Order: sequence, then structure tokens, then C-alpha cells
Amino acid sequence: MKKILLIDDSQTILDALKEAIYACIDSTSSSFEILTATSFTQASKIIRREHENIYAAVVDLNLPDCKSGQAVLLTSAHHIPTIVLTSVDDASVKALLLKKDVLDYTKKDSFNNITYVASFVKKILRNYDITALVVDDSLVFRSAFKRDLEKLRINVLEATDGIEALAIMNDPENNVSLILTDYNMPNMDGIELTIELRKKYNKDSLSIIALSTSENINVLSDFIKEGANDFISKPHKFEELNVRINSNLDILDLFQTTKDLANKDFLTGSYNRRYFFEASEAILDKNRRKDQEVVVATLDIDHFKNVNDTYGHDVGDIAIQAIATLLNASLRSSDLVSRFGGEEYCILLEDISREDTSILFEKIRQNFEDNVITTNDIHLKYTVSLGVAYGKSIDINALIKVSDNALYEAKDTGRNKVVIHNI
Repeated sequence: MKKILLIDDSQTILDALKEAIYACIDSTSSSFEILTATSFTQASKIIRREHENIYAAVVDLNLPDCKSGQAVLLTSAHHIPTIVLTSVDDASVKALLLKKDVLDYTKKDSFNNITYVASFVKKILRNYDITALVVDDSLVFRSAFKRDLEKLRINVLEATDGIEALAIMNDPENNVSLILTDYNMPNMDGIELTIELRKKYNKDSLSIIALSTSENINVLSDFIKEGANDFISKPHKFEELNVRINSNLDILDLFQTTKDLANKDFLTGSYNRRYFFEASEAILDKNRRKDQEVVVATLDIDHFKNVNDTYGHDVGDIAIQAIATLLNASLRSSDLVSRFGGEEYCILLEDISREDTSILFEKIRQNFEDNVITTNDIHLKYTVSLGVAYGKSIDINALIKVSDNALYEAKDTGRNKVVIHNI
């Protein structure tokens, strides 16, 4: 579990920080914990015990039981990304601390600054899951950008020219969200690279930042015309990099939030019916070309009306949410899972044999039968029926019709079973 450490001798500040962080992060992450310390001694004990799990720290510069800045040196020594929140406004101290693992230095003189710190903590936690690609034929510049991106807790890949960068991007396991590219490079320059990347990646999925020195500043307009999102000067300052990188990632987050609102079901977070039909076409087209079998399964809770009538719709909603949880735990990340409405789910799978299909859905059926939902004083169990269509890729509506017929058969012959119809 990701942990956040707050160090301040003021309980009022600690309470305000906790409230702001929970308000900022709680809706996007269910797996973090806030630890607090009101003294250097207490912070030392926590860090000694938990340093491997502490992903970010907010630290007061002055504590009653240590020298000024000693707590910051403690978190930096353990390579914990740190935000200093202090009443001391000292430019020289700020400049010194920013050379270490300190990411920002903010005065605690207003509620806005507390909110800003909470937002910054959220960015740090996000960045652990971000991968950036730095493209530059200069080892010196490449290393400098890598050092500061890693300070922001971003994972970094490197390329020496556009050709090498494209090869890295063609590997889906790299999952790059951000590219920083120089202009002058051998084999393929930065503008050519940007043109090639924009053929495949829109600005809502990949942010491209141009790197420029003063002598080629006029090239920036060409970068922007060809699809770059932003630019950073070379040599760069950490403060500028910090702001520009996080701003570009924030924009990507907004794009993703908008997509999720359009494509995902609000109650469960699963894809909605509209997205299922859109995404299924590409999957089916691919498997038609390969002449391979696909699977479409329809899942439905048995006697769901009894759940709502007995326990109320609030518990019924929890039962529906449990479908998404159990399916996500049982299926691959590449499998397409969608809530079609009510308690009905539709699933599309590829690259799976008839035998493995049977084993998989029988396991899923058993998982539901064994699962117990506990809420308040209620202990709820329910079963599901599954209808499965297996065969060569045809029209998605036809596949769903076959799976629906199999589901009706499962319901009519006793429920709590899997019925598979070959196409």
C-alpha cells in the first residue's frame, strides 16, 4: 500500500493536510494511507519502519526537537520525494533543498497552499505509474533530463534518435505517455519523429515535448505545427521541468477522465454497452483475418429481483459492483468486459481454446457461488448463470444472440451453471 508521511508539529496543519489529501485523492485511489508525525523523533521511527512504502512526504522545515531542515534531510536520505511546507520564506534555503529530493518548497500561509500541496502529492503518486521517453543524441542532456524526471518519480526510457524511439514505442509493454525529444539528431530528427508519432497517437494519449537550445528556438513553431504539445529549453531548470511535465500529465489525465465518463459505467467502473460495441469491431476484425475463434459470454445474476426486494436497491447496487470486482480478478486485462445494464454483463475474449473457455467460466461461476458480500449486518450470497458463444469471428450482434440463447438455456435448466454453444 502506498503511504504518505506528513511531518509537522502543528496538529491543525496535519489535520488540514489530511483532509485536503483525502478530498483530492480518495476518488482516484483506494490503496493509500496517511502517516503523521509531530516531531523529528516520531518521524524517524516511522521512516525506519516504513521507508520502503512511503511514496511521498510533506515536511515542516522547523521541528521542536531537531535543527532546522533536519527532517527534510532525513526524508531525502531515504530518497522519499518531499514537499516542504513551512512558514520560513528563504530563497537560498529553497534553492539548496531543491538540489536534493525536495520537489517543491511552499509557505503554509493560506488554505490555498494546503490545497496545492495535496494536489502535488496526488501528482507524485500518479507519476510512479508514468513512463517517459527521452530522445536525444547527447548523453549529457539525456542524463540530465533522466535524473530530474526520475526525481519526479517518472520511469524513464532513452533513445539516441527518432528511429530508436519509434522501435521503443512499437513495443506495447513500454506504455509510454510522455516523449521529450530534441530536434537535431542523426537518422531521424525530432520533427520527423513527431510527424511519425502523430500518425498513430493523438494528443489525448501521448504528450510530446520539444527540447530546444537558444540557437534553434525558431524550430519550435515547426514542432508545434506538427503536433508537439509543449517545449522545454536546454539546458533546463528543474522548476520549469517540474511545472511543464506535470501540467502535460494533468492534461492527459483530463482527457482520460473525459473518455471514462463517456465509455464507462458510473456504478461499477466497467465499460458501458456503447463502448463494448465500438471496441469489439477491431477485435473481431483482427480475428477474422487470423481465422481464429473468439468468445462472447453473457452473465446474469440469478433471482436478482429477490435481492432488491429483500435488501433494497442500495444492496442490489453493491451486488452489481461485486460482479465487476470478481470478473476483473478472474480475467486478463486485455479481455473486454462491459456492463450491459442492470445485473447483465457481456464479455469478449480472444486467444483461448474451447477447453480453456469451459474451465475459465466454470471457475468464474464457482467464484460467485463461493463469494459472500458483507455490508452492515447483511451477509449476501448469490449465484450467476453464464451463456457462452464460441467459434469463428462473426458479427458481434450474432455472437451476442448465440450467447443470450445459451444464457436462457442455463436459466431454464436450473440456473447457477455455464452453457456453451458452438457457432
